[in-house]
Amino acid sequence: MVKIFVGNLPQEATEDEIRGLFAEYGTITECAIVKNFAFVHMDDRKAATKAIRSLHLYKLHGTPINVEASHGKNQGPVKLHIANVEKGCDDELRALFEEYGTVTECAVVKNFAFVHMPNYDEAMDAMKGLDNSEFQDKRIHVQISKSRPRYDEPEEYPPPPPDRGGYWAPGYPGEQPEPPPPSYMRGRVMPPGYPAPPSLPPPPPRRAVYPERPYENDRIVV
Repeated sequence: MVKIFVGNLPQEATEDEIRGLFAEYGTITECAIVKNFAFVHMDDRKAATKAIRSLHLYKLHGTPINVEASHGKNQGPVKLHIANVEKGCDDELRALFEEYGTVTECAVVKNFAFVHMPNYDEAMDAMKGLDNSEFQDKRIHVQISKSRPRYDEPEEYPPPPPDRGGYWAPGYPGEQPEPPPPSYMRGRVMPPGYPAPPSLPPPPPRRAVYPERPYENDRIVV
């Protein structure tokens, strides 16, 4: 079920009028007006997406109404993997998935593709509706990709410290990195973004290993 928000309604608008507008695109399960806006519930997301695109800014009694998907709890972006597609059909594949919601990226690689959708519910409906369906005379298979969406990945990690293998873990935004101990940085280059280590106090003056003729003035004169 898809919940649609209808805003900027004129005072003359009635529930029957709104229901009649959306019924042209699919089954309406609920329609309710609250002050100058309304909520419409439709069974099928594909039909709801088409209704939103067609009725947004539609003039009802001379007033353009605002039609958009109601922003409920979203579980985050989803990256879908589509198998058995021909290279070069990026635009056609994007249009196919846009029937179920917003697509932020679509890329075909060899005989498979990746589609990024920011809304979890829309992505699940697209996967359910398009998996094992025919696209350009081929049967495609849609599933959630094991890799994360591009916009959900960290943009860039800082390089690991010089002369040291392994991985330098990134911190949270705004977090100041803790400097390494002074002994670690002796003779090394400080990694980018890290404060300089505290200056060490000067070493104490070296004492002579042997006293300089301590008994010179204590000689016994015979």
